[in-house]
Amino acid sequence: MDATSVERIVGRRRHPTLHFGRAVSAEERVYVLHSEECRSSTPDLRDCEYSIAQDRGIDAFYPWLFWSTRQDRAVELRVKRGWLIPMHAVAELTPEERRDPLAAYRRHGLGVWPQLLENEGEQ
Repeated sequence: MDATSVERIVGRRRHPTLHFGRAVSAEERVYVLHSEECRSSTPDLRDCEYSIAQDRGIDAFYPWLFWSTRQDRAVELRVKRGWLIPMHAVAELTPEERRDPLAAYRRHGLGVWPQLLENEGEQ
């Protein structure tokens, strides 16, 4: 996909050093807008750690905890534990949610996805 299309979908211009992205719920797809620095230093963007994390998806329990309330908007990205995560999501967790991630699901009224819990041990 061409760079202009990704900027349009993510909803912001490319940043010199930061990666941004958007999870488009209607498409069930995550778009990564690589930084200018990344584009100039990485010959094949598929080798970028953000692309590798993007390939893992966001529907496993750990990343979905952060993405579930951050879809359909541009967010700054980080890679945590090999997963693509919205930057400020971890800081927004309460102490209880950091001890018990299911507490975040209960607080946001998201319920529990049995499939995610079953597969979490495999991640």
